Amino acid sequence: MNTLDQGADDYITKPFDFAELQARCRAVLRRRHAGVADSRQHYAGFIFDALAATLTIGEEVRELRARELRLLEILLSRPGQAYSKAHLIDRLFSFDEEISDNAIEVYIARLRRKLEGSGARLETLRGVGYRLIPE
Repeated sequence: MNTLDQGADDYITKPFDFAELQARCRAVLRRRHAGVADSRQHYAGFIFDALAATLTIGEEVRELRARELRLLEILLSRPGQAYSKAHLIDRLFSFDEEISDNAIEVYIARLRRKLEGSGARLETLRGVGYRLIPE
């Protein structure tokens, strides 16, 4: 009897790509009643759709790039919680990527622009990190 027949929702074999593991975890978390997934998340005046990679503010739909999407997913997982730069780097980049000192600041700035007019903002906590809060 295989793993899925024994009651597992999903499984992955070794060796695996970390990005695939993250994607599978997000897919499991999105599952709702009777297996119907709703990828939209409402927060402080905007709608975030992870599957469509969009941010909707009012009638305007803004496209998100891959790392902007992942950054917003992280911040929305626990709004109000501060995330350190090191934590965000660990979650956004793989081990073998070259990362500049200001990489996180670049993605935070991009996401701030996309959140303009939404009722939410990315707050910088000096020496601590960043957090998503309602305006």
